[in-house]
Amino acid sequence: MKTPGYFIYMDVCCFNRPFDDLRQERIRLEAEAVMLILEKCQSDEWTLIGSEVLDAEIEKTPDRDKMEAVVASMTIVKTKVAIDESITQRAKELMNLLLRELRN
Repeated sequence: MKTPGYFIYMDVCCFNRPFDDLRQERIRLEAEAVMLILEKCQSDEWTLIGSEVLDAEIEKTPDRDKMEAVVASMTIVKTKVAIDESITQRAKELMNLLLRELRN
């Protein structure tokens, strides 16, 4: 196996996009882009990164068929980021920065 060129982390919206209504051109193009990324990850050219946060968000998908399809597409995740104290602390710092910006 060759060394992957990129490490890819996508949010839940990206994983859902191929299962959305593809009649709108923008949505179809976004879905195609996501599928190309997943193909690169499937062929080990790139590495798909997952996380506990991503798993939790996917579990909240109201459409069960879409959720199952997204979970199936996640089988190519090679590395999963676990939530630890440093990540939790950084998230709090970023939220505080955002809140300060919104107040100004």
